[in-house]
Amino acid sequence: MDHKTLGLRVAQARGERDVTQAKLGEMVGLERSAISRAEKGERRLTMAEMVAIAEALGRPLGFFVNDPLPAVVNRRRDLANAPEDARHDTTEALDTEIELFAADALMLLEMGLLAPVKRDREARTPQGHEEAEHLASAVRDSLGAGDEPILNLGQACEQLGLYTYAASLGTNGPDGGCVEVTADDESIAVAVINGDVDSGRRRMTLAHELGHWLCGDAYDAMAGADCEKMLFSFAIHFLAPRSGATRVWLDHADWNSRDRALAVAAVYHLSWSAAVNQLRNLGLIDWEEAKSLLHQEPRRGDYVHLKLTWAREPKSPYLSPGFSAACIEGYTSGQLTAARTIELLRDTMSPDELPERPVLSLDDLRRSFAGHGD
Repeated sequence: MDHKTLGLRVAQARGERDVTQAKLGEMVGLERSAISRAEKGERRLTMAEMVAIAEALGRPLGFFVNDPLPAVVNRRRDLANAPEDARHDTTEALDTEIELFAADALMLLEMGLLAPVKRDREARTPQGHEEAEHLASAVRDSLGAGDEPILNLGQACEQLGLYTYAASLGTNGPDGGCVEVTADDESIAVAVINGDVDSGRRRMTLAHELGHWLCGDAYDAMAGADCEKMLFSFAIHFLAPRSGATRVWLDHADWNSRDRALAVAAVYHLSWSAAVNQLRNLGLIDWEEAKSLLHQEPRRGDYVHLKLTWAREPKSPYLSPGFSAACIEGYTSGQLTAARTIELLRDTMSPDELPERPVLSLDDLRRSFAGHGD
């Protein structure tokens, strides 16, 4: 990474922490003028200074010294060039989390701790709602989910090659985004979603990003409104399939429409608006009834009163279980230090929660040196 780009990274991280140049200089033992010149690319920072700055600003060292993955660069370029009606919501915080998560996933992939999946290079965004529903059904079948609720959405997504991190991006922050980690035929992708918004919205966002990944446009921010509409159609049919949602609706025939909609929302872990709109999509309620129900936003007590409840996942901080397991495997096998493992796990585990490393026998040590020569 060149000095100018590195300086911009320091300025960005400092701004996100609301730290002045003078304060940062005080924290790392540099003059304010030295920080100012470094941020302008006029002063080269030593590795020791970079380590100190990274620690002071709470950022991994890789954020400052590693070049972003091509997919991340493409995403930023597309976002900058996208027309207003096709522009996805984003923030510097989301962009940074995507970049860091993608870089970490690539490292684990190259270390053999994460396994790539075969991509369908012919896959394209559905051209209509019927195609979107068909794709959702096919993906569900590949997971063996039938028409049952997908309770652990993060785990389901990682089976398809998409690893998830639910970050704290604020209740008014962007919903999320995803990028592919490599452009190879066998690869993985990462999604960062806002873990601070409502559970149903988090799940809808993740299912939507899964659609982007499966359809081959994981970092295509130029996708227009029609493309986005089809991917949302895929997402709702993936989360709440026609036969399953209809069965729940019919199983509660003695309830009023609002309570029946609550049952569908609870069983399939949907937001209220998603549940109502899916019932309308399936022809179980008409437009007027849907409009009326959307104005009757339920509270938690409405669900509890009907003995309806569900786990609110994925909530910040959340990591795909397979990603977390890969980090722990890297640690126990000696490929990752404890500090790096905790950094990769993104506050989901403390150092004293790491498992003990197995004690290597003499045979293990001999095998580890086999082939190295004299």
